[in-house]
Amino acid sequence: MNNEQEERYQKALQLMTDEKWLEASSLLEDLINEQPSDDVTKALVLALYRAKQYARAFVYFAEQAEVFTGDKGHARLAVHLLLHNQSYIAARLFITDLPLDWQAEFETLIAEAEQTAEEKFQTTIQTALRSFYHLGDCPLNEQQERLGAARQLPLKEYLTGAQFLLRDPYAHQLIKAALVDTLRQLGVDQQMALRWLDAREYTINPAKLSAIEELPVVQELHRELADRLANHNPSEYQLAGQELQMQLMLLYPLIEEKVTDPAGWVDCLIGRIRGAASEAQPAILAVQRQLGRVIDDLGEKP
Repeated sequence: MNNEQEERYQKALQLMTDEKWLEASSLLEDLINEQPSDDVTKALVLALYRAKQYARAFVYFAEQAEVFTGDKGHARLAVHLLLHNQSYIAARLFITDLPLDWQAEFETLIAEAEQTAEEKFQTTIQTALRSFYHLGDCPLNEQQERLGAARQLPLKEYLTGAQFLLRDPYAHQLIKAALVDTLRQLGVDQQMALRWLDAREYTINPAKLSAIEELPVVQELHRELADRLANHNPSEYQLAGQELQMQLMLLYPLIEEKVTDPAGWVDCLIGRIRGAASEAQPAILAVQRQLGRVIDDLGEKP
């Protein structure tokens, strides 16, 4: 900050000390647009929160949520803000990387807020749950919107909807993969059935899963692809990398089950990019053709 901006920042802090929250937030909003900083973000979110401008505070918080993880006071502010915005799942995700003793305290706050919501807003929650349940009736873009909206459900209702959708043949596989990853981050430790693209049901336990990029087979696929193309054909490497990333998203959480031969998988992938016949194993060809149809369909949508 320059001297003039620093003066305005200090004035905003004094206004906050005097509990003039809206006046302070007005100064801080101007400052953050001119000279973004972690300190200004934290002060602005606090000022808006104290002014009960929860929706506006959430916007600034969401842009830099990580700056609220450095100390317990700001982490607590973030949790309270998320709960005031009925973002129960987002609150649970926010605390997953915090120190364990903080997590225990904040999880109690979240559980109490969810219980209160279930008692006071039962009709609203049931309406939101029905919208979540019937997500598969909609085009993919609306499925994604409803998936995001479902983060305002308490955990119990979110799990009820998630278990239904993981078996729903009309819920898009990208939606199912995103759901599984959210359940993984939440540490949901229970067996669930997942209906995949091949119409078979698989048993998964989200808490036992790894994130996509942490899987050794995924790291091997990336290495294999880089060895084949990175230094020889950069444009083809970029295309193949994009295709691989989409394949992995569609495969999750069955990547290790479906990709047993990374070299053969990359052979088949490069053949698909080049539009050439592949001599890959029939099992690899079958899965990649299935994935290819889904990816091609996504590309055709407006």
